Amino acid sequence: MIYKLFFATLLFPLKGALIRWRANFTPKVQLVPELPLVDDLQHVSQPRSLVGVLRRVNAEEGIDGLYKGILPTLGFMLFWEQMSIPSIVVIGYLHFGVYDQSTVLIIAIASLVKIIATVIEAVFVNRAVTTREDISSFSLRRALDALLSPTERKHPYLIFSIPGLLATCTLWVLYIVGTIGARHFLFVKQFPENFGNWEDMRPHIPLLVGAVIFSFALNALVLTPLEVMMVRLSIQAKAAQVVLLLDTPPVETSGPVRLRTDKDGYTGLISCARLIIEEEGWGALYRGWWWTAFRGILFI
Repeated sequence: MIYKLFFATLLFPLKGALIRWRANFTPKVQLVPELPLVDDLQHVSQPRSLVGVLRRVNAEEGIDGLYKGILPTLGFMLFWEQMSIPSIVVIGYLHFGVYDQSTVLIIAIASLVKIIATVIEAVFVNRAVTTREDISSFSLRRALDALLSPTERKHPYLIFSIPGLLATCTLWVLYIVGTIGARHFLFVKQFPENFGNWEDMRPHIPLLVGAVIFSFALNALVLTPLEVMMVRLSIQAKAAQVVLLLDTPPVETSGPVRLRTDKDGYTGLISCARLIIEEEGWGALYRGWWWTAFRGILFI
């Protein structure tokens, strides 16, 4: 576990920049016809790539900005480490072909817990990374003040009513659970029990290579838009609950990146996908696809 925390800390500036890049609002055209095009005004200043975001964060916020949001990230890593035990049990059931009521119940409970935890993680981690406020490392109250609206602090369960976020996280989890089951049923069970015998393994190499390529493509195609929308929806401020400094005027930037703060916000999963495509193009929906694809092969 120590080495996982070490590598997570080492790579966190990249993950934080990825979150900011996915949150970065880069419209193709200006919404107010009387004003010059946004691209003409912000082509130089607005970061358009992951490397650009990294440079901007480092220039404006320094090392503190690069590691903003690391504490909740590491906290959720510890939580997921504890969750790995029931996950291994589920995989074991699937691998040995045990499909009774107990298996279904275990999978359902584990999936429900993962959905709930994913919503909470998305809200806290994504907001911690993108907010312009300084998040105190030693004051939980100040951190909650910065990350949650007054209504959300009073009624924490309201984060599950953020438009579209629960649906997005549910689809994300169902995809992961489904691919785990499909992979072990269609792929892993095809391998011989003796993995150390090369002669027995060699005929399965094309299957292995094909499965990796297919998994890479499918993760990039399906998971990336869901993860982009999870970022957008989790940081979206409600009109009556804005305390995150996210509702800046549309032409202003929020720290190193610009957040979408139009009063006509995303109203759900479909609305989020449609507005991202209409306002920013398909490319915005697939930011960081290579990260999601590689991570899916390693961990999903």
